[in-house]
Amino acid sequence: MARVCGPIVGFRGQDGDRWRLRIMVAHRGGDVPGLLTADDGSIAPAQVGEVAGVRFFSWDLSIAQQDEQRSVAYSIAGDDASRGFTIPGRMQNPRIAYASCNGFSEPGNMRRTEDKNVSWKSLANEQARLPFHLLLLGGDQIYADQLWAEIPALRRFNGRPRAERLTTRAGPGLVRALETFYVETYCRRFTPEPIAAALASIPTLMMWDDHDIFDGWGSYSEEEQACDVFQAVFAAARSCFSLFQLQNDPDAPTWPALPGQGGFNTLLRIGEIGLLVLDLRSERTLHQVLAPSTWDVVFAALDGTHGLRHLLVMSSIPVVHPDLSFAGQTLDLLPGEQDLEDDLHDQWSSYDHRTERLRLLHRLLDFAEREGTRVTILSGDVHVAGLGVVQSTRRPVRWLNANVINQLTCSPVVHPPPPRIVRWLLERLGGEVSELDRGITAQMLQFPGTNYRFIANRNWLSLDIEIGEQGRIWANWFIEDRAQPLTKVVHACEYVTTSA
Repeated sequence: MARVCGPIVGFRGQDGDRWRLRIMVAHRGGDVPGLLTADDGSIAPAQVGEVAGVRFFSWDLSIAQQDEQRSVAYSIAGDDASRGFTIPGRMQNPRIAYASCNGFSEPGNMRRTEDKNVSWKSLANEQARLPFHLLLLGGDQIYADQLWAEIPALRRFNGRPRAERLTTRAGPGLVRALETFYVETYCRRFTPEPIAAALASIPTLMMWDDHDIFDGWGSYSEEEQACDVFQAVFAAARSCFSLFQLQNDPDAPTWPALPGQGGFNTLLRIGEIGLLVLDLRSERTLHQVLAPSTWDVVFAALDGTHGLRHLLVMSSIPVVHPDLSFAGQTLDLLPGEQDLEDDLHDQWSSYDHRTERLRLLHRLLDFAEREGTRVTILSGDVHVAGLGVVQSTRRPVRWLNANVINQLTCSPVVHPPPPRIVRWLLERLGGEVSELDRGITAQMLQFPGTNYRFIANRNWLSLDIEIGEQGRIWANWFIEDRAQPLTKVVHACEYVTTSA
């Protein structure tokens, strides 16, 4: 069998009491996978794309929920392995795992890391104890930064004067090299056993960030972003992101993106839980994160959504994070940490993105107050775990907790954490309260039961969401070298009654 990656189980949404899933495998050469058998039925594969001689095949499933959660076994003809996943019961909220930063920004980090997948092993242990129904991966599922060193044509490109680079054409040879690079990078990151097992046994929902393209994509000058070579890099990265992460044909997409936009933003619903997944890279420039027309699409979808208890917003870049721009010279002196400086500067808090951030937060606060829905942001990117909060005092509260948005930052699952001086800087700045607008503040909180705001260890996050009157989210950070997780409880909104 010429399989190079997969199977990967992708979540496609909930339709009534049925879970819609797509299972994808990638094969090299002329080999074609056989029938997939699951839920007492067999399905033939459909080809959904081809890149660099690798063909991608998928099977679409619609699995009926039962009163209690159920395990669904599946097998592919010709494959000795039997696998399975678990979907929640009709009256059960999904159990969710979240992670980000699944790779290494430079080879030196990889060589110095003894156990590269220790956090994935931790996740596997928890999955064996109590299965997850959904795995959210919030960005930097691969680190493609080495393309500039590994592809000879790009090394030559970088050695030319800027004016010449801007007019250099991307020939067929470079396009083939780029596609091969991205395919091989995904296969290296997605096939180690703890990762491959999770992708094959937990329905996934993924969104990319800059390292899935290359470091800082979207924050270069307009001329560089628009040049032919940069666009060729983006096209190859986009095709492979679509196929590997979304299990989606990039030329005939079936990913449930919101219509009328240029990216992959989506809003999915699972019972009383909403998932707003923001694509912060497809349309990003120095002066925008999402195009104005795309924001209109996102907010229209949000305004048409009712009856949610919780809304989880996936924002690969943290909405709340200390500004370390003043410390740039210090970070420059740390070997191997220039990429961290780029990550810390590529933030919502940068001057050109603050208006967009404020608009997003206003609309989320409006939605929470109008609907009585608790809004929580999930983010990664910055190679530390953190707990942020946005609070509004602009108007009387009709719904308790609607005026508070928690941000749960979980990063990294594989990438090495930053040096101690970075955590020290973060702790020094993390206690500051930032006024984002009149009556709206943001700050980092200490983790409950601790005296620190940031965790400079590899980590991943679990979300257990209660049903019934309380409806709380129990957010647990599982941290490398710590026996017990750190926990934050996010309470649902409660209607505030007034006495006569």
